Amino acid sequence: MKSITTIVTIMSLLMISGTISAQSLKDILKSSAVKDAISSVTGINIPSDVTGQWNYCGSAVKFESDDILKNTAATLAAGEVEKKLNTYIEKIGLKEGTFSYEFKADSTFAATFKGKPVTGTYSVSPDGKSIEMKYGKSLNMMKMKAALSVNANDMDLLFNADKLLEFIGKISASSSNTTLKSLSSIASGYDGMKIGFQVKRKE
Repeated sequence: MKSITTIVTIMSLLMISGTISAQSLKDILKSSAVKDAISSVTGINIPSDVTGQWNYCGSAVKFESDDILKNTAATLAAGEVEKKLNTYIEKIGLKEGTFSYEFKADSTFAATFKGKPVTGTYSVSPDGKSIEMKYGKSLNMMKMKAALSVNANDMDLLFNADKLLEFIGKISASSSNTTLKSLSSIASGYDGMKIGFQVKRKE
């Protein structure tokens, strides 16, 4: 039965490709929802494509608790937390146009903050749901693991709050203790929450 379902899935994708452009089909296959659907049907994981340049466009928040996720208020709460985070993050200069990632096909990356590059290596998990980044000497060989959500043009990188705050403190030497304490206060005020970056693929 599984093989029949697989064939039907492939045939459906081929039918789609006959009516839309190859580029559009590629974008569809990058969709998180489509990748999850294909994985559940075929048992085959489609790796997340993170290669390319990604520009920062705001903070990202996700609640991990199942109980919170079932509550419609979670969406509103995440939006409010993002607004608060953006307010303090912008004070240290982390905003659109000042921060970006470039992930290369050779598993190296460069994060650029205010024109200053920070390099390292990265690896995406086999299921495509997380990424580990190992920074170079400029950040004392710091390691960060993030939950990953990728589609054709957007990506969320979601970290444990303490790691994100450590990273922000290191890349922004001018950040004040007051700002970092405010960020820490926001992050510690919610259980089961990951915070991070929303980035958009450069066209």
